[in-house]
Amino acid sequence: MTMRHTPPSGRPQAVVASVVLFTLVVSGCTDAPPPPPPPAAVDVKVMTVVERTTDVSTEIVGEVRGSEEVEVRARVSGILLSKHFVDGSVVRKGDVLFRVDDREFRNNLAEANARVAEAETVLQKAREDVARYAPLVKTQAISRQIYENAIASENQARARVEAVKAGIAAANLSIEYTVVTAPITGRIGEALMLPGGLVAAGNTVLARVSQDNPAWVYFSVAEAQLLNFTRRYAEPLAMEEAMARIREVSLTLADGTAYPITGRINFGDRAIDPKTGSYMLRAQFDNPSGLLRPGLYGRIRLMTDRVENALVVPDRAIQEQLGSYFVTVVGAGDKAELRTVTLGPRTGSVVVISNGLKPGERVVVEGTLKARPGTPLKATPITDAELAGTAPAPAAAPTR
Repeated sequence: MTMRHTPPSGRPQAVVASVVLFTLVVSGCTDAPPPPPPPAAVDVKVMTVVERTTDVSTEIVGEVRGSEEVEVRARVSGILLSKHFVDGSVVRKGDVLFRVDDREFRNNLAEANARVAEAETVLQKAREDVARYAPLVKTQAISRQIYENAIASENQARARVEAVKAGIAAANLSIEYTVVTAPITGRIGEALMLPGGLVAAGNTVLARVSQDNPAWVYFSVAEAQLLNFTRRYAEPLAMEEAMARIREVSLTLADGTAYPITGRINFGDRAIDPKTGSYMLRAQFDNPSGLLRPGLYGRIRLMTDRVENALVVPDRAIQEQLGSYFVTVVGAGDKAELRTVTLGPRTGSVVVISNGLKPGERVVVEGTLKARPGTPLKATPITDAELAGTAPAPAAAPTR
């Protein structure tokens, strides 16, 4: 019997290959993907909140003026003959500043003297008439009416003498007024009228003199600021008493330097200006060196209150949204945490936190935009110079 040899089919090998491939694919799908790497920590600058006594202050722009400012005017009209000071110098009260031509007034004096002599002659004649009529009226040689008329004439002549003597005093006073003197001790500005000009009595300003020691600084506070200040005290206060509560008044000049002498409030206006809604105040500063000149501008700082055990943060660390205020703190696990806070008084560039923070917590001052809630933080303490904004800028990268 003949047997046939049938070649083996390739189908079993294909099935085995498919099973192996399927096994590999299934085993690959069941392996879990590796977890994503944790987010990198964000570099921020922080400050530790501590309790401290804090002076509450506010800054307002003010203008320096002299404590006495006087316009020098002539009290008589005439031609200005001479000037007797150096513009911008210090003058003393009574120093001669200008002279006005006095010839017209000396002529008036001569005429007044002549009228006095004439009036005295008439008076002497009236006295003699009264003396002559007195014995005659006793013997009824003349009527009493004639005698009384003589007495009336004497009285009239006496009054005339007094009147023309007043003319002499007026002429002398006019001559005195032709010499214009310094009304106060202080610094005088430039002459506003030069010799040869015509001066009108009481109208022409010849110069201005100001006394700048002490100096006065005028400034205005908004109506809302005034109300907030007065509401801090339970009892109603007169404005003078309220101003006395201001502990300290300091002045920062236009170049940013602090004036070395503190001042005091010495004037509060009668009412609030209805046009601007502001209340004008005046501070007095001793000015022995003459550094404060009228017209200078500076920033007045009023130390209005003192808060014990206050928690203070820089205003740049505070975020505002829809009328609510927040700060970012370093929370558990060094992660960012957004905290709602209640603001207290503001003083300069810092704010007192009334509620929402505890002593020892770290508040993000720089990098708040990157420090979203839950973000890991790499917190570095901020320096005092960086807080004050006086830290040097980082060095530029070297160029190649």
